[in-house]
This record gives sequence, C-alpha cells and structure tokens, in this order.
Amino acid sequence: MLNKKLEFVGNLKKFMIGSLAVILIGLIVALVLGPVLDITFSGGTKITYSFDGKLDTDKIAQIAADTIEKKVSITTTSGVSDDSQKLVVSLADKDALDTKLIDKLTDKLAGKDFKDNKIKQEEVLSVSPSVGVIFFAKCLVAVVIAALLVIIYTAIRFRKIGGWLAGTSAMVALLHDILIAFAASVIFRLPIDANFIAVVMTLLGYSLNSTIVVFDRVRENKRIYGNKESLENLVNMSNNQVLSRNVMTNISTVLSILIVLIVCEINGIASLRSLTVPLCFGLASGAYSSICLAPAVWVKWKQASDAKKKAKGKK
Repeated sequence: MLNKKLEFVGNLKKFMIGSLAVILIGLIVALVLGPVLDITFSGGTKITYSFDGKLDTDKIAQIAADTIEKKVSITTTSGVSDDSQKLVVSLADKDALDTKLIDKLTDKLAGKDFKDNKIKQEEVLSVSPSVGVIFFAKCLVAVVIAALLVIIYTAIRFRKIGGWLAGTSAMVALLHDILIAFAASVIFRLPIDANFIAVVMTLLGYSLNSTIVVFDRVRENKRIYGNKESLENLVNMSNNQVLSRNVMTNISTVLSILIVLIVCEINGIASLRSLTVPLCFGLASGAYSSICLAPAVWVKWKQASDAKKKAKGKK
C-alpha cells in the first residue's frame, strides 16, 4: 500500500465545514451591512483634488457633507515615484452631483482654512446607475467566459482521468476562492470596484495553476499504479507529493502582495486596498482549495460516476 502522510480525501467534510463557515460570515455581513459598491458599479460622483502637505480628512469630510448635504467618503493617496498627493471625494447616488455644488465645495476647500494645502480640482467623474449596472454586467460576462474556458481547458488536459469532472472540481475550488476574496472585501468594508474584478480574474488563473499541479501528479500516479491503488490513495499521495511546492509558491506570492500592501499603506495609497487585501485572502484560499477541496471533490464525483456506470452495466 502507499505510504500516506496526511489524509485529505477523508477529511473533505471538515474542510468544507471550515470553508462554508468563513463564506457564511462574509454573506451575513453582506446581508446586514451591505457590500460597499464603488460608484463605477453603483453610480455617483467622484471628485479628485491635488494638494500639498497634510490634510485633516475628518474636517474635509465634515465640510463636504455639509456642502453636499449627503454622505460622502474621503480617501487620500500619495504617489510612489513622486510627492504628488490626491484627495478623492466620492458620493454614491442615483443622480450626478450638480456642478454648482461641486464648484461650491471646491471653493471651500481652496479657501483660507486650507490655503497652505493648495487644493486644486483635477477631475470629476460622474456615473449613472444604469451605466454602472451595464459595466458590472459586462464584468460578470467576462468572468463567466473565463470560468467556462477554465473548465474546457482542464477537461481536455485531464481527459484520461475524467476530464469534465476534473474541470468542474477545479471550478468549485475557484468559486470557493472568489467567495473568500469577496468575504474579505465585505468584512474589511472595502469597495467592490474594478480592482475586485481584477482579483477575480487573477484567481481564475493563479489558483487554477495550483489545482492543475495536483491533477497532473494524480494523472502521473494513475499511469504508474493503474488500478492497483484506490482513487483516495492516489489523491492523498499526490497531494503529499506537491504539498510543499504549492504551499511555498503561494506563501511567496502572498508575501509579495503583502509587501505591496505595506508600501501602499506607508505612502497613503488607499486605492489599492481593494486589490491587495482580497487578493491576499484569495491566494491563500487558492493554496488551501487546490489541495484540500478540488482533488477530494473530484474523487467523490468520480466514484459516484463510476458507480452509476457500473449499475447501468448490470441492467
């Protein structure tokens, strides 16, 4: 018999319970507090200013709220390669902000209270809710197409070990990683914007690579051992063989993203939080799902499929 070090297939239920618990927490937070949608998807107005020195963002937020008479969000960013600083005033609303209110706000920010900061308006972006919905729908279409291509590619590559089952198992793992990334965004109250779509597309490629490494080793071991060993033993052995490789690869990638996050926080580049934070959680989830979920799910579906074919053959 094969020398198994760690049991993966037998612990599938435990792995799924842990994953569902994290996803459920994210969904509950999303239902109770609601996801923070960027104006790109929800519609609204975003005003960008340049400034010097240090700003009292709480005071800015109060002035903006009193002027516009609606709830606004304030973010500041700093350039990495230069000393440029940006102030972004965002308002999520179904109607574009009136230009008179924008000019009034700009006059107040350029007034004596902030004369040393030399605040200047640089850009105004207004998006209607209908345009936001259309853009969101197009992003979803792109994700669905990418997901279908993932299933087709995996099915063709691993057709000798039940390709379509392998493809759908890989898709289950990818969906898991996307939900974990979404839960991270919701729990940390990060905006769901174009950055999050970039996170999803990155996970579709990167997490798939880790899953393919496992299935490739399963295919190789299946060729060597044939039917001498059960699917559970083959998967457990394959997982143990690639475990250190997958873990170390994903740790190095997550550390790289963490460094980017730290540099952004030091320089006040808050706009990249919606990219780096969910990406870190998604990549960590990808290391977990490619080992603990996708291969084990494939075993269960393969066994069910083989049993069904065997039952039909007896009739």
